[in-house]
Amino acid sequence: MFDTILVVVCCAGIGLTLSYFTLGNSRMPQHSQEETEAEKSCLHVKAGRRRVLVVTAHPDDEVMFFGPTILHFTQREGALVYLLCLSTGNYYGQGRIRCQELWASCRLLGMSRENIILYRCDDLPDDPDIMWPTVKTANLINQYLHALDIDMVVTFDMGGVSGHINHSALFSAIQHLVDEEYLPETCEAFSLDTVNIIRKYSSLLDVPLSYALSSCAFTVDCKQHSILQSAMRAHKSQYVWFRKLYMYFSRYVLINTLTRITP
Repeated sequence: MFDTILVVVCCAGIGLTLSYFTLGNSRMPQHSQEETEAEKSCLHVKAGRRRVLVVTAHPDDEVMFFGPTILHFTQREGALVYLLCLSTGNYYGQGRIRCQELWASCRLLGMSRENIILYRCDDLPDDPDIMWPTVKTANLINQYLHALDIDMVVTFDMGGVSGHINHSALFSAIQHLVDEEYLPETCEAFSLDTVNIIRKYSSLLDVPLSYALSSCAFTVDCKQHSILQSAMRAHKSQYVWFRKLYMYFSRYVLINTLTRITP
């Protein structure tokens, strides 16, 4: 019994030590030599600044799931970061309030209000029982990708992190654009990795493992973690006890690992 406890304590100590040296670091994927010049250019700064579009389903997704990614581009890289949120989060009739909260959260994350796009459409309701139409959603996203001359688009993967069907619909839409080659020529698409529930709530302990296994990873330091906590508190209508626990124990407020979406 004592030996088992000692092993657990030692593993936790090693994990926390590795996390300390990992936090605050980021890693972008490298291109292979076989890729074309146009493909290579999408991960380089265009005209001095990268243009990144984060596509979410509801207000508060941006901080609960994509915080480390957004802070990497707004603070470390100084990129132009846009947010496209495809619903107002009106499932409980709080859409108007949640829009205001989203703008306050994004301001803390370093995004200008004019870079926040909130979409209202009856075909894309905030509803965990309704799958958004793939082609319509894809066409809508693609309009902004071209209009804003986006270099990099980031959204959920098929798992949607929390399993929400609206999250998964965004991946299906982006996958459709990739498969049909509708993306702007120099734009690449990435999805946020969904991990199992143990890793999801392992907080610091999962950071070194995630960083080591991923070719694209963004972590936060202590100051940035504090920003994420403040940004979540801006969503006052949603900041209930279980979301407070989530913000302290979820690895997604410490590290985002992304995977390139390919045909």
